[in-house]
Amino acid sequence: MKKTDAKKPVKKAAAQTNAGWEKTWSVLKLIGRYVYNFRALIISIPVVVIAIILACRNMAQLPDSVGINLLANGDYSFMVPKIVAVLTPVVITAFCTLLTMCSKRMLYPWIVSIFTLVLPILIWITNVYPV
Repeated sequence: MKKTDAKKPVKKAAAQTNAGWEKTWSVLKLIGRYVYNFRALIISIPVVVIAIILACRNMAQLPDSVGINLLANGDYSFMVPKIVAVLTPVVITAFCTLLTMCSKRMLYPWIVSIFTLVLPILIWITNVYPV
């Protein structure tokens, strides 16, 4: 009788451990499902945050009139107001982020939105450090 008594708690403990793993696995599957469903939002949040940070930095550091298309002699092809030079890259990034959210294949518009983050840096470099 002692042998059967010793085996019962072991089986009970194993069943409880199995139930714990099943519960943990079901929670992890649920979290994975939500991450998969909202993956466009998850990958777009850092791009939007960086775009806003770059826009704030450019708004503080750019001159009132910003030159676009730096020529070889050091002049600019045309000048635009600072607000246009700051908001244009933000609008382009927002459009790419919107395409990321709406697209079935979200990686391509997301990569384009990453490359749009170069625009505010390029505008800042060409206007603060002209050749």
